[in-house]
Amino acid sequence: MKRYEPDCVDGTLYVVADEDRVEIGSLDDVVAAVGSQTYVIEYDERQRTQPWLDADDGELEIDVRDAVTSLPLTPELVAEVRDFDMRTERYGLPTRTVEFADRFVDILEAQGRE
Repeated sequence: MKRYEPDCVDGTLYVVADEDRVEIGSLDDVVAAVGSQTYVIEYDERQRTQPWLDADDGELEIDVRDAVTSLPLTPELVAEVRDFDMRTERYGLPTRTVEFADRFVDILEAQGRE
């Protein structure tokens, strides 16, 4: 399956696969849309017993900038985000950037669910 790889150029985040390049928006705007430089995933008592999870307190802190510039994306997710334009919405952020951030948070939240 073709994956889209993030590419950050001069502070702007793009996702790229083959000859297809989709602008997501400025990295600062993505962080603003997520709400913070870090995002915390909470794990329940049973999930904390997994050997790969190093989160004794049940929380795993994710660096948003690092994650969005390294996490490959599915073509389906990119197609959904591409449908939104780069015009700013009422909070001054591009609609596509906000939609991308929402889906990124959904991906992170799914990691803490059973």
